[in-house]
Amino acid sequence: MRQHPQFMDHILCLLTSSFSESLLRPLLRYVDRAPVGTTFGDVLQPANPKYRVGEVVEVTFVGANPKNSAENKTHQTFLTVEKYEATSATWKIMHNDASWETRFYWHKGLWGHSNATIQWHIPDTAQPGTYRIRYFGHNRKKSFLKAVILPFESTPSTFDVVTTW
Repeated sequence: MRQHPQFMDHILCLLTSSFSESLLRPLLRYVDRAPVGTTFGDVLQPANPKYRVGEVVEVTFVGANPKNSAENKTHQTFLTVEKYEATSATWKIMHNDASWETRFYWHKGLWGHSNATIQWHIPDTAQPGTYRIRYFGHNRKKSFLKAVILPFESTPSTFDVVTTW
C-alpha cells in the first residue's frame, strides 16, 4: 500500500500538537496577579461602619479566579458572614455562600487582575451586633514548568447591625 507523505505529516502534526497541548494546557492558563502594592484579599471597598436590618453590606477585595478554589479544597466556601459573640469572645458563622442572603461576584480584569465583591442582604431576622465578612480564595501563580495554587483569606474590619439609628 502506498502511503502519502503529506497525509502522514498532517497526522503526525495533529498528534504532536494534541500531545503538546495536553502538556502545556495547565501552563497556558492565566495566572492571577494582584495589582502593584496589593496582595490577594486586600480590601478595595470596605463595609460601612453601621447598617440597619434590610440594608445590603458590600465589600470588594483583590480577588483571584474562583475556579482555582474548585481545584483545591482548602476552604469549603468563598465567604462567611460572622457575628461576634461577646459572651464567648468568638466569631460565629451566620451565613456562607450557600445562604440566600449572600452574593459573590467575580469581576475579571485584564492581565490576570480581578476583584471579588461580596454582598450580604441583611435579613429581618438578623440580631443586632458586631459582624464581619470573610473572603476565602486561591490564587494561581506560575512556577518553573508548573502552576502552583495558593490559598488566601481576608478578614476586613467589622461593622455593626442595628435595628434603629
